[in-house]
Amino acid sequence: MVRISIIIPALNEAKYIGKTLRSLRKQTFKDFEIIVKDGESKDRTVEIAKKYADKVISARDISIGDARNQGANNARGNILVFVDADTQLPPRTLERLLNLMQNVKVVGGSCRKIPEGGDILHRLLYEFVNISTFLSSHFGIGGAHGNCMFIRKKIFRKAGGFDPRIQVAEEQELVRKTKRFGRFIFLLDTYVVENSRRIREWGRLRLYLTWLIGTIGSFKAGGNQIYEKVR
Repeated sequence: MVRISIIIPALNEAKYIGKTLRSLRKQTFKDFEIIVKDGESKDRTVEIAKKYADKVISARDISIGDARNQGANNARGNILVFVDADTQLPPRTLERLLNLMQNVKVVGGSCRKIPEGGDILHRLLYEFVNISTFLSSHFGIGGAHGNCMFIRKKIFRKAGGFDPRIQVAEEQELVRKTKRFGRFIFLLDTYVVENSRRIREWGRLRLYLTWLIGTIGSFKAGGNQIYEKVR
């Protein structure tokens, strides 16, 4: 059995997913599998994913949480790592996460994210969101980025996985459920690199408001949230 299962939800991500998968194959820790959960893409996402992933699942889903759950259902590892299709991991990331999970009191965690490219304002926005997420973890109202989230599989199952009805900030609701089983950590000394397309397409203000409103909305599952393919 592999120790870590990396789950990547994807829908029409041919432009980005190759770079993400190549970054995973460069990890210093090697005992993992890559599962790409494709939402029936119309571009070359599946074709590219099959070059690097151990398993590619192509099936309809109703939300990114649903896609992640489907990927987790096919995982063999005892630690689940959720990464987005436009997010790169520095080479020692999995090694860092595994070392943290040696502490049996830790059920999971997340880390900072920084934008790929962009100007100083982009980076400041991301760091502001990182600090906000760290504080939400401290006060028990969330504390994770969905594109850098790891959790013990047995805890994921006990918590019931992601609520597929939540379309934005579904990871915050899952974090709140897992905290009754142990510590969920937000790492300030570890980061992933996210493509800055959301800032280009949405603008800084809309992006931040989406993060903020999504976190608030995650307290009420099944609300009238709007799912956008660019996340």
